[in-house]
Amino acid sequence: MIIRKLFNRVAATVAVTGMILAIAVNLSEAATRLKNGETVNGFIQTTSPVFRYRNESLRDTPLQMAAGEEYIFNAQRGDTIQASVNVEDGSNLSPTLVLTSSETGNQVAYTDKSNSLRYQVPTTGEYRLLVLGQNTTRGRYALSISGISAQTTAQPPTTQPTDKRRQLLETDYGLRVLDNCPPARGSLAVVYFPEPDQTYTYCATPNRLLQAGQYTYDARTDRLNPGAPTAQTPANPTTDPRRQLLQNEYGLTVLENCPAVKTSLVVAYFPEYGQTYTYCANPTRFVRAGEYTYDLRAGELKPGAPAAQTPSSPTTPNQTTDSRKQTLAREFGLTVLDNCPASTSSLVVVSYPEGNQTYRYCANPNRVFPAGEYTYNASTRSLEQAKKPQGCTVEIGGICIIR
Repeated sequence: MIIRKLFNRVAATVAVTGMILAIAVNLSEAATRLKNGETVNGFIQTTSPVFRYRNESLRDTPLQMAAGEEYIFNAQRGDTIQASVNVEDGSNLSPTLVLTSSETGNQVAYTDKSNSLRYQVPTTGEYRLLVLGQNTTRGRYALSISGISAQTTAQPPTTQPTDKRRQLLETDYGLRVLDNCPPARGSLAVVYFPEPDQTYTYCATPNRLLQAGQYTYDARTDRLNPGAPTAQTPANPTTDPRRQLLQNEYGLTVLENCPAVKTSLVVAYFPEYGQTYTYCANPTRFVRAGEYTYDLRAGELKPGAPAAQTPSSPTTPNQTTDSRKQTLAREFGLTVLDNCPASTSSLVVVSYPEGNQTYRYCANPNRVFPAGEYTYNASTRSLEQAKKPQGCTVEIGGICIIR
């Protein structure tokens, strides 16, 4: 999951005719597929995705950015495509039309002087049409297209978007990504994507905007930073582990409070301890706006709001045998071991103080609860990280040792 500001600064000083352009900024937005003779309605607004393009009416212009909508269609060699935009009455929209080849990423046609774009297709394949709001204009419109051969109506869907990291490098930065990284990488652009529990590495042929070297993608700022990824420092255990998870592992910028209107935000729910915790964050390329529920057992965010919790039936087999073990598995997503081993340093160790006795359980850690000692608080129904008794030099298996 190439510093964008750096990318724009470099692009401002390097003009390359026919260079591969960055098309979609928001990879999670699905483009609408057009059919011959079809008319579709569109609406460019302040929340519309932003795209990069080059103003070909002026010479040596840098890449520009504008909000708009994306459409795709397949055409045969020799087709003469005619795309027209009819702006709705009362709208201040001044459209810019940009056409690119999906195969190469090259911008092949452009107009900002009229509401109609005409292009004769030289190569059979898929093409992408952008309708952009010129000079931050907004409004509703109707897009019609003609000239597409009938043979292209039944095209198989492309499978390229399955790897969003590779697609980001190819469409946004014009890189030709290799299928595998070779042992010798000195002449390549090597890009790292640090993500939960793993760092993904991609190698690509450098271009004029991105020279050979190492880069690390920062999901929080949506940038490629020069250099290899730095070692991750462990999170402060006194911080909010859910907030820390969203920021560190999903690159989300979490808001202090959720606003009344959340439609343009990522809303993450954490159902725990008989209570659901809600967090709001700005969307990124890989986590778009919408509702998500964190699954403690799977250790991942899943699309959708949490389902209503149904109480467990006391007659269900093996559910009344050990209520504490059941609570750790169901409410905290922990996989509890049958017995605690001699060494518990890599495990979650939970103590249940009840009456004059303390019950002890060991479990595999997950993303919310890292390895360590915890105490179950019955009044708050939460796990609290245990603190070492004052004066202990080291604590092993719950035994305080003073040197």
